[in-house]
Amino acid sequence: MEKKRFHIKRKPISFINVFLLSTVCLALTSCSRQEDNPPTELTFIHGWGGAVKTHVLMQEIYDEFAEENPDIVLNSQPSSDSTIAVEKANDMLALDEMPNIVSTNGQSYYVSNVVKQGKALNLAPYIEEDPELKASIHPSVLEVWTNEDGSIYTLPDALEVMGYWYNKQYFTEAGIVDERGKASPPATWDEFYEACEKLEQWNQKTGTLKGVYALENVQVAENLFLARLAGESEEGYQMAGGVPDTFDHEAFRNTVKDFSNLYRYSSDTDSIDNARQYFIEGKTAMYFNGVWESEIFQDSKNREDIACADYPTRSGESLSYISPSSGYVVYDSPDKKQNEASVRFLKYMLGSGVQTRLALETGQAPSNPDVDNQVIAKGYPMLGNALKTAHDAQIQIKTISSVWSNSHLNLFAGHLKAASGNEDELNDLILQLDSLQKGDEKEINSSY
Repeated sequence: MEKKRFHIKRKPISFINVFLLSTVCLALTSCSRQEDNPPTELTFIHGWGGAVKTHVLMQEIYDEFAEENPDIVLNSQPSSDSTIAVEKANDMLALDEMPNIVSTNGQSYYVSNVVKQGKALNLAPYIEEDPELKASIHPSVLEVWTNEDGSIYTLPDALEVMGYWYNKQYFTEAGIVDERGKASPPATWDEFYEACEKLEQWNQKTGTLKGVYALENVQVAENLFLARLAGESEEGYQMAGGVPDTFDHEAFRNTVKDFSNLYRYSSDTDSIDNARQYFIEGKTAMYFNGVWESEIFQDSKNREDIACADYPTRSGESLSYISPSSGYVVYDSPDKKQNEASVRFLKYMLGSGVQTRLALETGQAPSNPDVDNQVIAKGYPMLGNALKTAHDAQIQIKTISSVWSNSHLNLFAGHLKAASGNEDELNDLILQLDSLQKGDEKEINSSY
């Protein structure tokens, strides 16, 4: 008997079905790949969490990094300022914890603490392997932050560039002018005090000023002192380059004593915010701080009268601060992908595009040497002129936080005013500073 054969009718597979099947397969493959290669997560602590214009811009720049690098998740933990942010990171360090990236923004003590605990990533190998990254780092950064063994543990995205600010109109009206009748900042410290006298005499007639300037400890300790010391003599210049074996030198004594003269022309104030506001309102003729203040000054009613000058010296040479403060610190994670992602973030922040934005939109001095100052001067004349003035100075020094320890700075800042007018206080200050050099370093309670 013949067996019946059953024929199964096969429906033709449509193009749509093939397409849908392929799409599902691709999606499954993609999901599988994402599971195999999840994004690298980084924890980032910084002090740009406020609502002011500069803080908002920095947050935007950080967010744009995340958008441009979808394989990296940047978990930011912002604080309202860098002091709070670094204190938070330092508290974590005490618990043997560290985020992947910390923006110290000049709080260099954290760098020292992380290095001592062996948690900081040595950035030197990454810099040497990447010519583009190396080219984006200012030579002064490498000079200051390269250790004897060649290691580098921090990179800043901006330089600290400082002269001082003055009111051109007040200088002109007080007769502090050149042969053409234009405002002319003093070249020597003797001329500086002559200018202060002229401003006081002018003020007696006009009643315009609260004081020639308004000093508080930030301006005195961080901005004025090393400029005055380095401009005193060659000995003073050497002391300004690093902590000396002893502070009992003529240059140091003369500089401290000379602050009694500087205080004579000052209107006392308890904060740098008040000192800045006096200058903006035209109640003082000078203000001692960095080029970043241009971000605030450009919106003031006196902006056309505000200019930046280099510091005077005994010899008449011009002097400015061109200094790389501590910047980003990276955790040496066991996860090498995290380290590589962190370095990619640093490279992004040092790129010419971001660096130009930082200059034009926040008033910060670029750390990348390839950023064109002419572009800055065209888009932001006040900052561009201030940068040119500082970079053209005949003598350039580092900030005190870059060359002296925090213990030295805190001790010195809390006692300078008393020591400037009293020989016994000065001798005691020198003894205490020298004791730190003899290994008797301890925590100093600062009134600064």
